[in-house]
Amino acid sequence: MTDGPHHGQSPTGPAARAADPHTPQVQLQMLAGDHPELRPLIAQNPNTYPELLQWLAELHDPAVDAALARRAAGTGPRADPGTDEFSAVRDERPQDYPQSQPGHGYYPAAPTGPAPWESNPGPAPWEAPANQAPYAEPEPRRRRGGTCAIIFLILLVAAAAVVAAYFLIFNGVFSGDDEPTEETSISQDQNEQDQNEPGEDPDEAGAQGAESDAPEEDDAEIVRPAPEGAQDIPAFTAPSGNINCAIGEDELECSILDYGFDAPQDCDGPARFSVGSEDPQLGCGSTEGENSATLQYGQSASNGRFACVSSESGFECWNTETGNGFFMARESYQLQN
Repeated sequence: MTDGPHHGQSPTGPAARAADPHTPQVQLQMLAGDHPELRPLIAQNPNTYPELLQWLAELHDPAVDAALARRAAGTGPRADPGTDEFSAVRDERPQDYPQSQPGHGYYPAAPTGPAPWESNPGPAPWEAPANQAPYAEPEPRRRRGGTCAIIFLILLVAAAAVVAAYFLIFNGVFSGDDEPTEETSISQDQNEQDQNEPGEDPDEAGAQGAESDAPEEDDAEIVRPAPEGAQDIPAFTAPSGNINCAIGEDELECSILDYGFDAPQDCDGPARFSVGSEDPQLGCGSTEGENSATLQYGQSASNGRFACVSSESGFECWNTETGNGFFMARESYQLQN
């Protein structure tokens, strides 16, 4: 045997890389798929991974099987790809062994682990070892100053309570001081002044009490308010002149001259309707008011407590605080309670 590449092949050619134990496993996979004539060399390469050896054995190639047998017996070529021992393996191929050109052939399974010469590097500095417990934050030490601060606050509150109790006992309610307080003196002086003043007139006092007890008119609740735009006029007459009305502070009254409904007994003249703080009433009599104005149909009049509305069908008047009132016309009337 002679040194150097077999049949003039380059040291970096496919045959040399197929026999070189330093060839990456990925390249061995590609060489086995693209160069069937190099499979015996790949079968004896120490760097060939188990999956690729299994794939080569399943091909049932006589040359590959012989190389696998030598590999198992430990009589394979050494790692030097430049010797003729690998060419001897190639010479054992049959003369009619197919010579396929490099191309897109069938590729065996890719390697699943690192190459044998690749040392198993340790974990990166930032990675924790697999058998090492994860890093746990140390439990912060409890400060003793917090307990001391709580005790100090408790003592401070207790001292403040003692001082407050001292002032209450010796200068407060239990001091036994006979001197009257300022409030007591003012009350006694006021009582003496009231006794020395002459008595008030009982009638005047009763009048003042009645005025204070009487409800204010402005605070009365409005049950049925007057229409918007009602005129504030004390006396008014219907456009026909048949109805006359007058509005006072305590009563509203209207009289009708010509009517067709039944009048009260012994009533030969006008019929008179009135309403105050109680239910409306029907009686006899005329209504007269100073400066009486004509209340046109569709208009209304009110002084706040009483209100009237004029219409072609008749007059309707009521107490805005109670809602009681009456409706009057030539042919009929109605008392509204």
